[in-house]
Amino acid sequence: MPLDTTEVIRRLGAAPSNQTDNEAQNMINGATTAELAALDAEGVLRLYQALVMGWYSSRDIAAMVKLKADTQFQPVSNTPEYGVDLVRNAGKTKNQLLVTAQLVKNIYAAEYSRLTPGEWMFDGSTIGRGQLGQPAYIDVKTKFGSELQACVNRVFIAELFSIVPNPSYRIDFTTYSAKIPANYSEVIKYPAIEDFVVAAYLAIRIDAATKAGRSNDDTLKFAVALYHGMFKMVSAAQTAVGNPINWAPVEAHLNGQGFTDEVNYVNEAVK
Repeated sequence: MPLDTTEVIRRLGAAPSNQTDNEAQNMINGATTAELAALDAEGVLRLYQALVMGWYSSRDIAAMVKLKADTQFQPVSNTPEYGVDLVRNAGKTKNQLLVTAQLVKNIYAAEYSRLTPGEWMFDGSTIGRGQLGQPAYIDVKTKFGSELQACVNRVFIAELFSIVPNPSYRIDFTTYSAKIPANYSEVIKYPAIEDFVVAAYLAIRIDAATKAGRSNDDTLKFAVALYHGMFKMVSAAQTAVGNPINWAPVEAHLNGQGFTDEVNYVNEAVK
């Protein structure tokens, strides 16, 4: 029978409590690379738990090496592409395909160029490379909860395998999944998760900026302005120029009002 999470649960449940590690070894050693790669978080974590409970023998170690090598939960190296792809494939917002890795990189660069040395030392209400705050993180958790869970599973399970046995507080062995951080201050310690949150929040802002008759380029510019906290000044500019759709007249009005750095931020992000 092919190895999947249901089979892992069945076989571990049927084994005597003092032999669950042996049964985990048998499953891992008898599985194909494809079967181990297809196991979800619960399946992988149940096998991990069975191997490390009690005496961690040389046979347990050998099975763990194979599980670690073949699991889908490998360290993320393609950043910010990994987080961006999660957002683009979610299908939860309008125009989510406008979110790109380059847009995320441009946001990071625009924010970095505006941070003072003191801001790096003392975090304010917005933090990290994308300078987001807890309210934005809550929006992402609400809108992209399943994708955020997939992201933290990937990152924290890979971390779990980095040192074995690893008593990681990031893993919940009652639900067999990684714990989603409650606070954004914990997220920014993990670049791959931060990339996802920034990309997801951009998607939320793009969704809000999408209007009939508005070009994709202008949608991005309004979205980035919202991301940057420019809602009030943009709304006032739209009223002043009598144009709620196009960015160019809003940009001209903002420049005329002295908001040149804010306009420059938008243009640095959307190139």
